[in-house]
Amino acid sequence: MDFKKHKLGEFIDTISETSTIKKQQVVLINTSDVENGKVLNHKYTENKNLKGQFKKRFRKDDILYSEIRPKNKRFAYVDFDASDYIASTKLMVLRNKGNIDNTFLYQLLKSNKIINQLQLLAESRSGTFPQITFNELANVEIEIPNIENQIKISKILTDIDSKIEINNQTNDNLYNMCNAIFHNYLNKYSEQIEYTKIVDIADRVITGKTPSTKNEEFWNGEIPFITIPDMHNQVFTIDTERTISDVGAKSIIPENSISVSCIATVGLVSISTKRSQTNQQINSIILKNDYDLYYLFEFLSEQERIMKNIAGGSTTYNINKTTFENIEIPYLPQSIIQEFHDTVCKVFDKIKLNQLENKNLEQLRDTLLPKLMNGEMDLDNIKI
Repeated sequence: MDFKKHKLGEFIDTISETSTIKKQQVVLINTSDVENGKVLNHKYTENKNLKGQFKKRFRKDDILYSEIRPKNKRFAYVDFDASDYIASTKLMVLRNKGNIDNTFLYQLLKSNKIINQLQLLAESRSGTFPQITFNELANVEIEIPNIENQIKISKILTDIDSKIEINNQTNDNLYNMCNAIFHNYLNKYSEQIEYTKIVDIADRVITGKTPSTKNEEFWNGEIPFITIPDMHNQVFTIDTERTISDVGAKSIIPENSISVSCIATVGLVSISTKRSQTNQQINSIILKNDYDLYYLFEFLSEQERIMKNIAGGSTTYNINKTTFENIEIPYLPQSIIQEFHDTVCKVFDKIKLNQLENKNLEQLRDTLLPKLMNGEMDLDNIKI
C-alpha cells in the first residue's frame, strides 16, 4: 500500500462562523456536551442572553474537537442536522476540505496516536489547562493511503464502532430496566422504608489519594487509578487512563466498591471491578453486605442534584467525607433488598460483560488502524 506524508492542515479547515440563528430556541453545545464521538446534549433552551462563549455555527459532517485536554476525548462527529445548534468557542469546528474521505479523517483524529501527540503538545504549553490550538493540530504529520483504501479502512473501523454503539444502547436499556425495578420496589414496599445513612450500611468509606507524580516508582503498575474521566457513562469502571504500583497504593478499595465523585464534578457513580485506588475527588463505599451493592448504586445514581445542593453554591462543588457518610438512604428490610439484588444481579452481569467486550473492541480498533495503515494486514481479508 502506497502512502504519502501530509500535514493535517492540508485536509481540514477550522470554521469560526458566528451563529446568526433567529429562532426562539436553540441547543447549546459546550465541551462537556461532546464525548468520544457523540454529541450528548440535544436539549433546547431560550435563544436570549446566551453566555458569550456560545457563538460558533456548525453543520452535519463537521467534527467538533475540544481545545482542552485532548486525552479526555471531548470530540464528536456531527451526524445530524445542526441548524439549531450553537457551539462554544472552546470547541474547534473542523471541516473537511474535500480531499480526504470524511469518515477516514474522523478515525484518524480520534486515534490514540493522534490524541497522544496532541496531549503532549497541550501539556508543553503554559496556561491554566493543557490546551491545543488549530495551528498545532494542523501541523501534525500523517501518512495517507489512496482514497480507495481510505474508504476500506474507515469501513472496517466504523463496523467496530457500530458494535460498540450497539453494546452501549443495550446497556442503556438494561440499566433503565433495573432502574424501573428499583422504583417498583420502593413503591411496592414504601411503608417498610426506614431512613438510614451511608455510614450505617458501609463497612468503611475511603477518600482516595493521588500518589506523588514526582516518584516514578508509584506509577504504571497493575492497580487501576480511578479518576472522574474514568467514571463518565460507566456503570462499572472497567478501564482507567492511569495505573499505580503497590508502592504508590495507600488508599486501596476492593472489587465491588461504589465510587462517587464528590469534588468539582459531583454525583458520578460507578462500581469497581478489581482492586483499585481513586484520587481525592472520589469517596468510595465498601459495603458490609454484598446484597446492598445494586440497591445503593441505583439510589446514588439519581442523587446528582441533591449532591450539588449538599456541596454548596461555591465555584467548585465539594462534599467532604463526613457529609458524604451522612447522606440518608431510604432503606428496605434486608430480605427485600436481597430479593432485589437477586432479581437484577444477572442484568448487571450482562452490563459488565458488554463493557468488557467494548474495551476489547476498542483495543482491537486502536491496534488495527496502524496495522492497516502500514500494510501489515490485507484489507480485503478482514471480516468484523
